[in-house]
Amino acid sequence: MNPDSSYESRERALALLRKSVDSPSVGFRRGQWEAIDALVNRRERLLVVERTGWGKSSVYFIATRILRSRGRGPT
Repeated sequence: MNPDSSYESRERALALLRKSVDSPSVGFRRGQWEAIDALVNRRERLLVVERTGWGKSSVYFIATRILRSRGRGPT
């Protein structure tokens, strides 16, 4: 993996998150980027278990969007 690809993915993921919640200042909650990184850059299998409202759907939607932009299938 290109060392810059993780950074680019994080910036892309953050832009997608901010667009989805229509807030230019929002950031990832603890563990969200790590989950996206595991899915997108390390191609790991992952089950996210967190409380309601934590943003699990955002993790899967953002990871899927990035993977599809790279020509890969769904998460």
